[in-house]
Amino acid sequence: MKKERYFRHELERMFIAYAIVPAVVFTLVCGLLFMTVLLHGKKSGNIEHNRYVAGLLDNVLARYEDGVEEMASQPGLFDRVRDQDGKAELSGKFYGITNSLGLEGDLFVMDSSRSILLSSRSDLPPFLDVPEGVSWGIFDDMDREPNRTALKLAEGWKNGGSTIVIGRSVMDGNKKQGYILCSIPSSQFKALVDKPDIQTIIADPFGWAYVSSNYSFLNSSNQVMKVLMESGRYLSQKKQMYLVSRQRVSRGGFAVYSISDIQNIVISLGLGSGLVITALVLMTLWMLLNSRKVTEKKTEDFYKILDVMENARDGDLEGVIRIQSDNEFKIIADAYNETIQSLRIQMENNRKMAELVSMAQNKQLESQFNPHFLYNTLENIRYMCKLEPATAERMVFSLSNLLRYSLDGSKAEVTLKEDLEHLESYLTILKRRFGERFRCRIDVEPETMDLRIPKLVLQPMIENAVKYGFGKQLNLTVELKAYIHEGKLIMICRDDGVGIPQCTLSELTALLEQKENPRRHSGLYNIHRRIDILYGRPYGVEIRSAEGHGTTLVVTLPVKREESDGCCVC
Repeated sequence: MKKERYFRHELERMFIAYAIVPAVVFTLVCGLLFMTVLLHGKKSGNIEHNRYVAGLLDNVLARYEDGVEEMASQPGLFDRVRDQDGKAELSGKFYGITNSLGLEGDLFVMDSSRSILLSSRSDLPPFLDVPEGVSWGIFDDMDREPNRTALKLAEGWKNGGSTIVIGRSVMDGNKKQGYILCSIPSSQFKALVDKPDIQTIIADPFGWAYVSSNYSFLNSSNQVMKVLMESGRYLSQKKQMYLVSRQRVSRGGFAVYSISDIQNIVISLGLGSGLVITALVLMTLWMLLNSRKVTEKKTEDFYKILDVMENARDGDLEGVIRIQSDNEFKIIADAYNETIQSLRIQMENNRKMAELVSMAQNKQLESQFNPHFLYNTLENIRYMCKLEPATAERMVFSLSNLLRYSLDGSKAEVTLKEDLEHLESYLTILKRRFGERFRCRIDVEPETMDLRIPKLVLQPMIENAVKYGFGKQLNLTVELKAYIHEGKLIMICRDDGVGIPQCTLSELTALLEQKENPRRHSGLYNIHRRIDILYGRPYGVEIRSAEGHGTTLVVTLPVKREESDGCCVC
């Protein structure tokens, strides 16, 4: 109560002191402050919109570039696009990109002679109607740098009809198979950035306008005027005042201009100054006559807000401020209540999003498969088809089982027994490949067979032993064990190979501690990262090796047992 009385008395003295300040000085201060706040708000909104448009454009271009690169890297693209199923699959991927961005684009697949194989529209745009051998437009960029994705503004001279084109040459070694291109009409992007009080211009490095909602700063050729390109934050043009924000987008070198007309603000400030003076005089008289009553009421609402905020600072976000009076404290209370409600919703969304991100990372790591093993196996099968067809048939069967198991994304965890069963397919291929040179012993305690582990953990362990074990050594023996120790599932893969060099071992150990894998393929990193995502520390992978003394790989997991109803019990 003492604190409340002190604050009330301070309010009374403050009201009285400010009431006697000369009205003219007070008016000037308020006018300047009001103008500053108003211009700052306008400036902040202009800058934020400029950043939003630039970020949106960069995101759209990045998503289209990634999509073009992904589609261009598909094996057998031009063979598949010649049948309806292949066209439908490629179109589906493209429409997945456009739907996720909320704008419609066009997809074109052309062969090396620039004939259309697949198009999402019935006619061929003029900027793609370029004969073979003619270096013009985006074809010039794609032909000069076939291993890079080209990005260019087409038909920039058309007012409202410009198009961004993203394309890439599809190469088979040094031979060009064709092109894959996407286009984004300006009409689609303009609908996403239109804002009544802020005009937007998007132009390429040469000033050609892609999107524009302001034609006062474009010349007859649809190019941005020099006065806008060289302007500062404020621009005076034809007796009008404008607020300008500018930002460049790294992809394509596009420049985004956000233009706000502030002439009305200047006029409004002049017209409103008289009203401000009158309001200040009346407010001063009212404060002198009613200061005590006002301060009592204001402090009552103030301490309601303060109590709830103190509880929020201590972690209690369930409090709600209830203000009965209709004044600025009610606005603060309502804003606080809305903010806390949004915060609670955002915290829940962040929790769900973190779970989804972890699941997505785990699925991505599961799906990675060592291409060298696949190439070697297919090469062995090719030779076996001539020498031992029956053996080749068994290897194909084992490889298909292994690939089917690897690509099955229905579950992140399997029992140890299931992973061992599919490990047999991998071991069958290794035994066919190395013959008597490779031996593998498996010693798994029966009580561990129904324990749940991340899918595809055992195969990379054996793969690591083969990769680092053989060296110049003729034979290799690998031993795989699994048992429960101190409430943890321990899986050990030990080999009698040549061991891992100290420098390589240090690199692998450091790699396991990284959140991102800078190397394209690393089975041990994938195991460790998936375990970290699913279970956290202290579970993971440990590597022990010395040159000439083999390698031991230790994988530690929590004991999670599968019950008969399919549920897991830790």
